[in-house]
Order: sequence, then structure tokens, then C-alpha cells
Amino acid sequence: MNIEIQFIHAVQNDTLESQVTTKLEALSKRYDWITNAAVFFKTEKHPNEENYVCEIRLSVPGPQIFASSNEVNFNKAINTTIQQISVQLEKQKAKMLAH
Repeated sequence: MNIEIQFIHAVQNDTLESQVTTKLEALSKRYDWITNAAVFFKTEKHPNEENYVCEIRLSVPGPQIFASSNEVNFNKAINTTIQQISVQLEKQKAKMLAH
């Protein structure tokens, strides 16, 4: 699986890159049909404290899988987004097995 990571209005951080890479590689081992992952880290200005955004887009057979979350820091945003991606991958796997 190819992983592309971009920081938009955020400072590049090797720790965040390794954290998200580790989690995506674990998903890739479980779902070997994931071909590509694009990860975007953004900081946005919101009136509340949730300014850190993590977006993940996965290329899989069928429609792409996308998840995004706003949290108080990037670590929580990564965890929330990975959880959302996992749910969508399970649904996609169930559809693939049904056909």
C-alpha cells in the first residue's frame, strides 16, 4: 500500500507521520485489498477548541473510503479517523463477501 501524507496549514511532524503510517499498515494487513492511502493534516480556525483535522482517503475496489475528524489535537484526530475508516472497511468487506 502506498501512503501519501500532507500537512496543510500545519507544521510537518515525523511522530504524527509514523503514528498514522503504523495504524494504516495494520489496516492494510487486515484488509489486503487497500491499494493507496492519502492522509491530510490540517489546522483550522474554529470558535471551539477542535482545530486539528485529520482526513484519510483510501483507494479500494469500488468507491473510495473517506473519513475526517476535528479534535483538540492531532493524536485524537488520528484515532477517531482510523476508527471511522475501520467501520467503513468492515462494511465494504461484508459487501464483497456477499457478492
